[in-house]
Amino acid sequence: MYIGNNLSTGRSETYVKTASGSETTVTTSDDGRLINYTVGWVKVWLNGVLLVNGTDYTATSGSSITGLTALSTNDVLTIESQHMFSSDDSVPATGGTFSGNVTHTGSITANGGFETATNKKIQQKGAFMQSSTHQSLVLGG
Repeated sequence: MYIGNNLSTGRSETYVKTASGSETTVTTSDDGRLINYTVGWVKVWLNGVLLVNGTDYTATSGSSITGLTALSTNDVLTIESQHMFSSDDSVPATGGTFSGNVTHTGSITANGGFETATNKKIQQKGAFMQSSTHQSLVLGG
């Protein structure tokens, strides 16, 4: 389960742009943020009226709204951008494969033992005699 957002709707971002007049393309919002959207997942309103993508505007770059009829001074363009969540980089709880190095902090429990692709030994770092039977031997005596 993805923590933090509802996967059925993804994450949305709203941009508001008040026109200075005659704009046909918008790339930033009033607060100076660059517009960012997933192509096919954007809605645009002009003064509260929902516009039709491909008819009233074009949204194909992921970073600008183009093809607008020249905006009038103080027109308010509201852009709702949907960012879809992708689980491409996850491994299922019941198994899977990582590629590359994996770093983990904390403890690891392996009920089935550890195995490597080449059956090499897994070496313990640090105090090697912590769980060794050699602890009972007297060294140097």
